[in-house]
Amino acid sequence: MLLDYDVALEDDFQQFIKQIPAPVRALLDSADPVARHQRQAVYTLFGIPGRPATMTPLVEALAMVSTLDTPSFAPTPTINDLALSKAHAYASQYLLQQFIRTVSHTTMLPSANRHELLTAAQSLPLANLNRLRLNFNQRERIADFLKDTKDRPAKLTSLSGYLATSLAGLDPAICGLARAIGESVGIVLTILTDVQVTRQIADFRERLLMGNYPLPLLFGFENDPGYLYDFFHQAHKPTADQFVATQQRVLMIGVAPALTMANELVDQARLDSQQLPTDLQKRVEQALTRLAAATAQPH
Repeated sequence: MLLDYDVALEDDFQQFIKQIPAPVRALLDSADPVARHQRQAVYTLFGIPGRPATMTPLVEALAMVSTLDTPSFAPTPTINDLALSKAHAYASQYLLQQFIRTVSHTTMLPSANRHELLTAAQSLPLANLNRLRLNFNQRERIADFLKDTKDRPAKLTSLSGYLATSLAGLDPAICGLARAIGESVGIVLTILTDVQVTRQIADFRERLLMGNYPLPLLFGFENDPGYLYDFFHQAHKPTADQFVATQQRVLMIGVAPALTMANELVDQARLDSQQLPTDLQKRVEQALTRLAAATAQPH
């Protein structure tokens, strides 16, 4: 893990899971623990230990809304795949309603903060719809990647920071900074994940087949459009050797600009952190230093 998280948050999350009805709970195996711990790390960075267990898993409920009703699909779905997708959609609806009910009735957050959380929750289904269109049409570009990342995974990390500072009773301006820094951190973490995916041929191939392109590939489209056009517009499905050759091409031309983008986002987060209270600024700066090291160009 690049960032440290309070293990008590994971305990709170597991207690939350136990309260979910069994039919929904049985569908939650697809949740990504690494991504969850990253969001918990952002919460830990901005929060105060010992927050009520009923509130700390809120962002994770939204994350499960997205992972259950995922905006991707198998190239050749079976009847079982279709049935499971419907089950996931129903479970996702339940969790979204659970989130709305909890936020609407809590007395631990000011009205303005509750409104921000509810507005963010309302935007997630639309963000997933837009992601599905990108996957289906397979026309994603770098600007699409940035918008999608801000609207989905980075929104969840931003809300983790926002919820932590809101529960701590900090000034609205500080809550807004936590949200902005959390968004930048979320985009950086997504870029680092995409770089790692590109380096693993099985993951790289799967993402290409789903139309969910990793960022280095999108930079490849900009830097060598002819090569990738030929790869994607063959009369037949690419061979294993062609996937490997494309992966190596993307590693050569797409990883460096992706890591440069991540490093620039770390710098932006550093600028935002300068307006935080001194103690909080120091904690955030330490975390950003670790992220900056992870975005360094390979030698």
